[in-house]
Amino acid sequence: MSKSEITYEALSSNDEHLSGVYKGTKEQFKHFIKSEDITLLSYKEKKIRLKSGKFVGSDFQSFVEELYYLIGSGMKIDDSLKLLLKNTQKEIVSEFIKTILENLKTGEQLSRSIELTQEKLSLEKNKLALSVISSGEEVGALAGALKTLSEYLLFKEKISSEIKQAMSYPIFLIIMSTSMVFFVFFFIVPKFTEIFSPEELDNLPAISQMVLKAGLYVNEHSSIVLMSMGAFVALLPFAFRLFKKNLHRFILKIPMIGKLTVYIELSRIFNSIGIMLQGGIKIDKALKQSVSLTEIDELKAIFKECLFEIKKGNKLSDTLAGHALLPPQVASMVSVGENSAKLDEVFLNLALRFSESFQKQTKSVLALLEPAIIVLMGIFIAVIVVSIMLAVISISDLS
Repeated sequence: MSKSEITYEALSSNDEHLSGVYKGTKEQFKHFIKSEDITLLSYKEKKIRLKSGKFVGSDFQSFVEELYYLIGSGMKIDDSLKLLLKNTQKEIVSEFIKTILENLKTGEQLSRSIELTQEKLSLEKNKLALSVISSGEEVGALAGALKTLSEYLLFKEKISSEIKQAMSYPIFLIIMSTSMVFFVFFFIVPKFTEIFSPEELDNLPAISQMVLKAGLYVNEHSSIVLMSMGAFVALLPFAFRLFKKNLHRFILKIPMIGKLTVYIELSRIFNSIGIMLQGGIKIDKALKQSVSLTEIDELKAIFKECLFEIKKGNKLSDTLAGHALLPPQVASMVSVGENSAKLDEVFLNLALRFSESFQKQTKSVLALLEPAIIVLMGIFIAVIVVSIMLAVISISDLS
């Protein structure tokens, strides 16, 4: 799909000379000329090719933020969307906005139009976003709802960025270490093994035999080894989804890593609750929507219990106080929020605290993990060197 950048000159209804640049399709440009009641003198069309790619979280966040600024300035929803459509540079985003506009023309509200668009384009539904926008429409504060939603999406992007940043260096070290292992077994060890006869190889020390024979096997069956590695990498996402629940339970039991996982999940949940409370959504609905943000069954159970207790008339802080998985300050802060009628601010503050704690704890874990990977790699290289030296010494003794 493509659109045009049209440079034009025209006369207004008052014979005033006009010039400008219009971005959009040629049909949209014709509609623009007609709606502005101007006489076109000349124009030059330049085709703009829209970028391809998937509809990602940052696309939706930008859409919500830009729509908030336009609606907040007093512009109508359909005019705001038309302006966003004109300025978009990505094909899927253009299709997304165009479909929302079509749904709005049938009389649907913005929240429902977005939901129908996500269904039509097979995009992941963001139930929390739809709930916030719908609540804003109900109370006549759509701009405010879009603002709070934009803040939540920005926070979500920040958390995702922090996780990726934390994982990038350890993953790089692991990949480089694995590459080094295969380089040694594919090229170094097989070349060295060639100087030994089968009889001499059988007379070497056990560690030398193990390393050299492993190198020979890897070299002789390289295609099988590479295919096995490829299959492992390809099946890893399926295995992750299959054993997701058990994996989360296992991660929670790992010292430090389990704590980090809880912190990042609590940060995401509390920020969601705070944002929805600010948007005018009641606490029970905010809890119900936010509980779906975590994959940890233990946390889901806690917040489902909170929802049940709230409906019975009990305080949220009292329910949170009885769970060892939650740090003690959570119940204390929520109690303060309940008594001061500032529960939204308290939840947002808790989200920020846990986000900062996650960053600090991550640095501590990486400070231990990085040298640990390097030490393990050093041990591996040392085993290779020692096994080769023992092999050389053994051959010298035999001769």
